[in-house]
Amino acid sequence: MIKKIFPSLKYISYLIWVPLILTISFEIITFSDWIYEFNWERNNISYKTNLNKDQLNSASDQIKDYFKNDQEKIKISVVQSGRTILNLFNQREIDHMIDVKNLVKATLLFEKISLFFIFFAIVIISYKNGFKQLFSFLFNIVYKSLLIWSSIFIIILFGIIINFNATFILFHKIFFRNDLWILDPRSDYLLIMFPERFFLEVCLAILLVFVIINFLFFITSLFLDRRLNPR
Repeated sequence: MIKKIFPSLKYISYLIWVPLILTISFEIITFSDWIYEFNWERNNISYKTNLNKDQLNSASDQIKDYFKNDQEKIKISVVQSGRTILNLFNQREIDHMIDVKNLVKATLLFEKISLFFIFFAIVIISYKNGFKQLFSFLFNIVYKSLLIWSSIFIIILFGIIINFNATFILFHKIFFRNDLWILDPRSDYLLIMFPERFFLEVCLAILLVFVIINFLFFITSLFLDRRLNPR
């Protein structure tokens, strides 16, 4: 039985490794604090929204909580000039955030399923070939998955560098089935708080984390494989 599923485990692991590490990198950046605080300062968001840093941090915390809770519609409450604004976003922004939340939850679900599969594959590989072959398997996952996805990865990276705006629009057309994402940067808080440059910097941060994670796995698995299986 194990002999029959072993090749499939390897090939599926090669296919899902890169998307898995991308989703892990996405989660690390999306749910961090520093990326939002960097955005407030770099893009002068306090001046554009008339909200101070604490109010903006409160808004971003509520957005991050919304992505992981069961609340259907987002409600961003901030205190401004002594009164509470019950919802910073208008109806169109609220409806778009429902779509964003569904996409985020699908991404996090894929991450959980892929992590479970990789863990399962590692257990099977260790059982079949012994612990000493584990790091050889991990090395091959990283190396071969990067080879498989390299062409697509280069195209996406090229698009981000050459024309991020066009790539950003294409992303929305692929993943959203409506035009709710088309907002007014002059009046809609969602775009004022999170301008296009913010998303460019988020993409670059995700890519950096992606490279670091893969580099660490690549070097560590190669080193331990050479130590455990001298050639």
